Amino acid sequence: MNTEKIWFVTGASSGLGLALVGMLLDQGHKVAATSHDVDALLDAVGAKLDGRFLPLAVDLADERSVRRAVDSVIAGFGRIDVVVNHAGYGLAGALETLSDAELRGNFDINVFSVLNVVRAVMPRLRAQRAGHVFNISSILGFDGGCAGWGAYSATKFAVSGLSEALAAEMAPHGVRVSLVYPGALRADAGQAQAGHPGAGHPGAGAAPSALGDPAKAARALIQAAEAQYAPLHLFLGRDAFDQARGKIQSVQQELARWREMSVSIGIADERRLVDGRLADERRLAA
Repeated sequence: MNTEKIWFVTGASSGLGLALVGMLLDQGHKVAATSHDVDALLDAVGAKLDGRFLPLAVDLADERSVRRAVDSVIAGFGRIDVVVNHAGYGLAGALETLSDAELRGNFDINVFSVLNVVRAVMPRLRAQRAGHVFNISSILGFDGGCAGWGAYSATKFAVSGLSEALAAEMAPHGVRVSLVYPGALRADAGQAQAGHPGAGHPGAGAAPSALGDPAKAARALIQAAEAQYAPLHLFLGRDAFDQARGKIQSVQQELARWREMSVSIGIADERRLVDGRLADERRLAA
């Protein structure tokens, strides 16, 4: 049985993306991977151009560049089975201190590059009536309560929202979507990457042993791609799991505490309240 798949991975020159590409090639899959620097990508992956690996120099913020890249993958491999939108970077700083250029640049790569890839690949996946898209968000795209990371968190919340909508849109066409929330992942120098990128973030100060292993995260994505029922929400790392559970518990507590106010603003609820008061007044008058 042929289990080979064609993978398209963005942001493959470091971290989870690099680990994933190497593991896929070792397992016999064909991989197209994007980077600004193809030579650096080839050196990092250490793969030979033997017809199974296609490195692509792509400006992910440029829709035409992305479409050309997707066309190259189809021309070289014939189809695309799995897409991993991994490209992105962290932007630290209090919201009021960040410039317009910094904010828009972060959204260009973290959000609009994902949309550019989605627009380019979805017609092909829909025509195949098969495919799987992994959009890499962050635990900060689920729980935004981390001071100094509001801009990055906003981009990742955007990725989370568009991914949930994409999953609903593509399910009738046989295309699966998984939204991935990594926690802090170890990088080459032991710095935190992916879910908690950059110095200054709580994850960046953690001991290397407390950070997630990019190779294990890559293996989890491959397992999810092979699963009969793929997860829509996939949290990677003990820190991500615990932070998500804490956020969910906090929201549940607030829902319970403020339930009466939440449900009281509906017209029907208001009428029931008025009718109840009138009934009470009539009973008292009697």
